[in-house]
Amino acid sequence: MNKKIFGLGKKLIKHELISGSIFVFIGVIVSSFLSFILNLFLVRSFTAADYGIYASLLSLFTLAVIPAQSLITIIIRFATEFFAKNKLNEAKDLYAKLLRLMFVFSLLIFIGFTASSIFLKEFLHLDNVWYIIQVGLIVSLAYLSVVNSAFLQSLLKFPFISFSSILGSILRITIGIALVILGLRVFGALWAVFFAFLVSFLISFLPLRFLIARKRSRNIDFPLRDMIKYALPASIAILSLNSLISTDIILVKHFFSAQDAGLYGGLSLVGKVIFYFTGPISSVMFPLLIKRHSTGQNFNSLFYLALFLVTIPSIFIVAFYYVFPLISINFFLGGREYAKVSPYLGTYGLFIMVFNILNVFVNFFLSIKKTKIAFVVGAGALAQMILISLFHKTFFQVINVSLSASLVVLIVLFILYIKEYGSFKKIKSIIPFISCS
Repeated sequence: MNKKIFGLGKKLIKHELISGSIFVFIGVIVSSFLSFILNLFLVRSFTAADYGIYASLLSLFTLAVIPAQSLITIIIRFATEFFAKNKLNEAKDLYAKLLRLMFVFSLLIFIGFTASSIFLKEFLHLDNVWYIIQVGLIVSLAYLSVVNSAFLQSLLKFPFISFSSILGSILRITIGIALVILGLRVFGALWAVFFAFLVSFLISFLPLRFLIARKRSRNIDFPLRDMIKYALPASIAILSLNSLISTDIILVKHFFSAQDAGLYGGLSLVGKVIFYFTGPISSVMFPLLIKRHSTGQNFNSLFYLALFLVTIPSIFIVAFYYVFPLISINFFLGGREYAKVSPYLGTYGLFIMVFNILNVFVNFFLSIKKTKIAFVVGAGALAQMILISLFHKTFFQVINVSLSASLVVLIVLFILYIKEYGSFKKIKSIIPFISCS
């Protein structure tokens, strides 16, 4: 019996989704822990108003780089297919063209942020236009990193991705604490983010040296039409998906006082612990699904496993938030005025749990080129934006709108999956991948 359990455990660890997720999970856990320590330091060093500024700027950054995530998704979709079929010349050509394009695009983004800095300053009720310009610089660097990040995921370089994430977090916490102590406050925290991104970007070239050194072929039939056809709806889907957990923070900063915006920022930080624990699973699943789909292998079992691994931990964390909200707030945020948001934590956690499951569904459909889901996710994100603009008297209204929008989208995608594949009856056991891998 013990040998059977040991053998099962060994098989679990060797499964590509599990092993890849473990590496990414370690990177995320260590990075999240270091970010948590940094956020504890910032929460206790900043006033609630300063932390509200910082949280809103991070949300602005998150919204601005959402298209970057969609670009990563698109690049992974085609680069993984090239690598799976050993088409290295096509992969090299794709890499070279995209790197040049992204450099120009990053420069235009920085110019755009600079040109709109006064408007954004007024919209977010900031006291310094340089906050926006600094965020623009970070966003530009994030876009410049897109191509390397996508190719590393396509090559399943999860150990290196984890190492890079941890290194960036170490730099962020070290530089961030030092600069805040020196009196740079929000500016210091933002510069820490910039330097962490910069170092991670520079070292990302190391595992790609074999591709960079490869000579480009001039006689390649490049699938530009297929890429454009996939890119537009996939970008809408990823943009809309990520806006579901960013729009609320931006609109709270706009409609509520600086003090309340800071409290809501703290609430979102604690709620998103659920995402930090389970988010890596979807990111690892995506290139693996593409690889299986491209080579004609079974891919549904991988989706079931990802769904299982995301849902179960999320349920436990949400239950803890409902039962012990004040303990959770005190642990993560140090209590003080943040205790006021403890009644909202369970509901906010439920919203993040629904979003996590939705994230798995969206990545599944995009990995197999089912891009029409973009209209569903886009409609949900638009509905969230409109409804929060209309109903924002309390935090409960804001959270319930976000929860409802995400839940409706999830239900629709679930129905689409049932319509496409019949049902979940193909699951042979609680851990289907054992028999299907």
